[in-house]
Amino acid sequence: MHDHQGVELRHLRYFVTVAEEGTMTEAARVLRIAQPSLSQQISALERRVGAKLFHRRPKGMELTEGGRILYASASRTLAEIESSLVQARDARCPVHVGVCGTVPEHLLARVERVLAEDGSPDVEFAEADSRQQLDLLRTGTLAFGVMRVFHDIDDLATLTLADEPLGVLLRPDHPLADHAALSWADLAGQELLWFPAERNPHFAEGVLAHLSGHGWSPRLRTVDAHSRALYRHHLRNSQNLITLRARSAVTADAGMAWRPFVSDPPRERFVLVTLGDSPWAGLLARLGGRSSGDGGIGGPGQRAASFPSAASSALPGSAW
Repeated sequence: MHDHQGVELRHLRYFVTVAEEGTMTEAARVLRIAQPSLSQQISALERRVGAKLFHRRPKGMELTEGGRILYASASRTLAEIESSLVQARDARCPVHVGVCGTVPEHLLARVERVLAEDGSPDVEFAEADSRQQLDLLRTGTLAFGVMRVFHDIDDLATLTLADEPLGVLLRPDHPLADHAALSWADLAGQELLWFPAERNPHFAEGVLAHLSGHGWSPRLRTVDAHSRALYRHHLRNSQNLITLRARSAVTADAGMAWRPFVSDPPRERFVLVTLGDSPWAGLLARLGGRSSGDGGIGGPGQRAASFPSAASSALPGSAW
């Protein structure tokens, strides 16, 4: 007995794309997913259907008789769904967009303009940290998210809104404040004021791995608070304690010192994201965005098109 109920819409989209493109390589490029992953998905679909759908030829993929039957039905189904989605969007239902904490207002205005260009003028923003946004995107509660990333996230199409290096924020009488810029060796023995990593595990892991790659694996002091004042209080009243912040956000930390890294600083990116296989992914691609499987943010190849730097920080004192 075969598990036909396990067949999802994305499996049919993968199957139809392979059939139309003729090779796994080209289909993976069009779908913007890794070729091994696509091959596994097709094999899983064949197991669920209970029939071989393709002949694997040296020059590419050729539909079997069963594959041709499924292709005729699946391609028609996908076309009908796409048409229904267009009609639903024309009904001007609001587009729900998740927003991580302290995103600059001008970036939200930019998101509204991007969606208005696609005929979706009604945008509803809802605050959610980056981890929550991923869950809400996958359940369909959100169409888009605005989040902070350090590297690519699987299965997401992205458009970079802002990209800025991080520097070191510290109290003005800290010994390192005498330096015009800080090397990685300068940070030896310093403790890092940090946020609860579960709010944005992808970003936390990426930044900490970057620090470790330069020989600095600091002891973390995790503070669960959204108040900048509380973070400044910790910095001012602790020895050998620093945090990371984008230069554009320093104006929000009056009375503190900020120093850049001498070389290879970690970076903070605000991105507009949607699921890579959602109908919205095409909009981001048309605007110059890329998916994680196609050399997107943090991935190989050309970096996604970006807008000017943000005027806010991703780090302590914000809802991630």
